[in-house]
Amino acid sequence: MAVLERIRSRAGTIVVIVIGLALVSFVLQDLFSSGNSIFRGGANTIGEINGNSISGEEFASRLNAAEEKYKRNQNASGVDENVRQQLINDLWNEYLDQYIFDKEFNSTGVDVAEDELFDMVQGENVDPQVQQIPLFQDSITRQFDRNRVIRFLKTQLTEENDPDGKFRESWGDFEKSLMKARRKAKYNNLIKKAMYVTSAQAKNSYNERSRSVTYRMVGKSYDSLADSLVKISDDDYKKYYDEHKHELEQQDETRKLEYVVFQVNPTPEDRAELMTSMEQIKTQFQATDNDTTFANANSANGFREESVKRGSLNIQIDSAVFAGTPGTVYGPFVDGNDVKVVKLRGFKSASDSVKARHILISTQKGISEIAAMAKADSLKKVIQSGGDFAALATLLSDDPGSKIKGGDLGFFPEGAMVPEFNSACFDGKVGDLVVVKTQFGAHLINIQDKTKPTNKASLVFISRPVEPSNKTNEAVFNSANDFAVNAENYEAFKKKADEKKIFIVKANSIRPTDRQVNDLANSRELVTWAFNEETEVNTVTKVLELDGKYVVAALTGKRDKGVPPLDQVKEDIEPLVKRMKKGEMFEKELALSGATSIDAFAARVKLTADAPNSLNFASYSLPNYGYEPKLAGTIPYSKINVLNGPVRGNAGVFVYVVETITEAPPMTGDIKDLKKQLASGLQGRVDMGVYTSLQKKAGVEDKRYRFF
Repeated sequence: MAVLERIRSRAGTIVVIVIGLALVSFVLQDLFSSGNSIFRGGANTIGEINGNSISGEEFASRLNAAEEKYKRNQNASGVDENVRQQLINDLWNEYLDQYIFDKEFNSTGVDVAEDELFDMVQGENVDPQVQQIPLFQDSITRQFDRNRVIRFLKTQLTEENDPDGKFRESWGDFEKSLMKARRKAKYNNLIKKAMYVTSAQAKNSYNERSRSVTYRMVGKSYDSLADSLVKISDDDYKKYYDEHKHELEQQDETRKLEYVVFQVNPTPEDRAELMTSMEQIKTQFQATDNDTTFANANSANGFREESVKRGSLNIQIDSAVFAGTPGTVYGPFVDGNDVKVVKLRGFKSASDSVKARHILISTQKGISEIAAMAKADSLKKVIQSGGDFAALATLLSDDPGSKIKGGDLGFFPEGAMVPEFNSACFDGKVGDLVVVKTQFGAHLINIQDKTKPTNKASLVFISRPVEPSNKTNEAVFNSANDFAVNAENYEAFKKKADEKKIFIVKANSIRPTDRQVNDLANSRELVTWAFNEETEVNTVTKVLELDGKYVVAALTGKRDKGVPPLDQVKEDIEPLVKRMKKGEMFEKELALSGATSIDAFAARVKLTADAPNSLNFASYSLPNYGYEPKLAGTIPYSKINVLNGPVRGNAGVFVYVVETITEAPPMTGDIKDLKKQLASGLQGRVDMGVYTSLQKKAGVEDKRYRFF
């Protein structure tokens, strides 16, 4: 119900977005202007691919061009942060294609010929991306129509119909993307064709899945010994590090932070000041004759008339309103985080909710308001003449959420929709067909049902949120700034936090591409600071304002790409080193020492033997113990009635015995089907595997995070 979810009053949000886009546009213009370049001196390279350095100025210039093209194509005045980030990623992928994939494709002779492109666009084998473009689909059936493509190419892309070349440029970019995707698919298919499974491999796979054993086990969990009782040395750290280097390798360098947050919350004085202000608003609201203009000028939510029944209002004013006189203003009163006053405009008998269905003719797809209203009116006449509303909604409505249900919106309460839609539904009668225009387009509405009317008060609210005053905001900033000034390094940061009893939040494994840290919204600035080459470990930030909060952070760790040095991972691997040490201790405790049965062994070590369980070689987990690949790989191929162990696993140290073996039954199906299934599994890993391998081979260094 995508459109339904959005059919709500959003005037305040729209204002914020417009202002935000204007600010972003202003900042970007300053950022990328030739006289204010952020790329100075030697720190001019934002990445390297296959030995090719990528200049910061060049990247910024191409990004600026991409943003201008986006604004031109979308008729937008600015580019928001989400779109900008997508453009940055698209541009980086273009560099990857240029320096990695194009080179690889050329060396293998993989290409897309002109006649193949023609076939992909308008021939017998049209690419799915082309087929999914609404412009090339029948308006009723939504089926792809090749003739629409041909008509578009012959008419829309002419100089007469495209004088500024916007459509030709966009179509050219689209064809390039089609060719690029086809080349990658061809290259990957070459590799997939080489993925072959032999008959011996297929038989072995069948046996692994079908051969099973029953076994019993005695295990001593690592959790049975507290970490605090385990002493480890530098040699223990080094031993674990040397044995597990391959597990510590990482694709990106990472950072560790600790930070404190200074919340800016309204004080009792702020609340009292707002109440005083709302008393003045109440007097003015009582005197005005134009409620709409007054509410739009003074309420955070603008003008909105609501009908409410007895018992729905704040307990402070409910009785007074329903015993009151139209024109009277009540309040101020606190409602959640808002302070409100309310004017009683009158009483009426109205339903709590309405059941309706609609057909939306969207004006957000290029059709004019006049044309949309005319189409809705014509549909109204068709339905009045016996047309099937549900069938027409399914075929023609632009609301993807409700069209699949014949336009049905179900029951919804008053105020859930934008005002025009809401009024049409609640002011009309059951059975009415109403055409109404909203910000989304033209709606043909069929009112299907209403709840029983009740007496309601018609009210207009003036609402203002309780917000921190400038004085409060300044006081919190001063506290944060005092903290930052005195926290010259991490030790001082920690000491100051302890003195002030301020909770320190930790953030580990921050990657250079992260857009935020933990739950700190819009905290990209903090990530950029952490990865700045001049930011050393134990450095503390100045005060950062992040999403209405003041934050002071300390960089507590850096971890290199690849296998980091031991000193960078020592703290992280400490629990694993202690587990290793416990394993060594438990192995000595669970030494077999001539034991012949699992129950006798369990009694000797004062543990309990598990009940019998079954397992095959294709398993990776054990009942009661979880992921245990070492044991799952050895138990199915151990000798029957022989004690084995001790074996160090993920959850503890174990001794086990295999009691029965059930061999795999003869294969009954065609081995070709199994070979195809196994090969398909291998081929499914090709696309991502090739992408990752080629990038790794090319030695990609992505330093975009330093500036973007």
